[in-house]
Amino acid sequence: MVILARMGAFSATLLFSLILVGCMRRDGQNADCQWPGEVSPRAADARHLSADAEFAEDLAIRYADTHYGLRTPGYVSGEVYGAARDRCMASLFEQIAKDHGVGVGVVSGALGRNRAGTDFAINAPFLLLYCFAAVAVARWPWRKYPAAEHGWIPGATMALFLSLAMAVGSMMAGEMWSWLAEGFRVGNDHMSYRAQRLWWVRHRVEIFAGAVIAFWLAVGETARRVRSKTYAG
Repeated sequence: MVILARMGAFSATLLFSLILVGCMRRDGQNADCQWPGEVSPRAADARHLSADAEFAEDLAIRYADTHYGLRTPGYVSGEVYGAARDRCMASLFEQIAKDHGVGVGVVSGALGRNRAGTDFAINAPFLLLYCFAAVAVARWPWRKYPAAEHGWIPGATMALFLSLAMAVGSMMAGEMWSWLAEGFRVGNDHMSYRAQRLWWVRHRVEIFAGAVIAFWLAVGETARRVRSKTYAG
């Protein structure tokens, strides 16, 4: 438990240090659907356009939340809220396109792209923590049911149950982790539909399978060591 606690602290520290590097811009945030422009204009490369489009999307969500959100005087319905958000975002995309001399379609098409570095920064610490947890938990079945006394079947059966429990638990915890981390990165705890772009949400099946496989690799390595000690004894 001490090791896991230390790894948790290390993973959290790594997470926030990586996210700070890729934080979305904070200057110019507003809820009035106003594009703040840029102090030092940069070339409209793909990564920069993606960042601008993401910032514009966040401004549009802030605008809709403030003026048409559920607990505001201007709330009418979810449809009105969504229409206001989309109108604002379209207007901001037009301003970005004008500033950079590109088509509006280029700006809108850049939204949600070039996220490889961001996805790595958000998810790598949790995946690292899971691997250490899997190694620690994988030892338990062989301690509870020593192969020398009970054979291999009881330990393997328990390991199968634990692998599924670990995978399900990691799915829920990892998704919550990614939501909180992304909200911190963009500086807005209202994720809205943006949550559907999170790597964890888009790859649930693959992550579940990977979690099971990673656990069984840890189980296999632990079993190999137990087997070596058994025969050595």
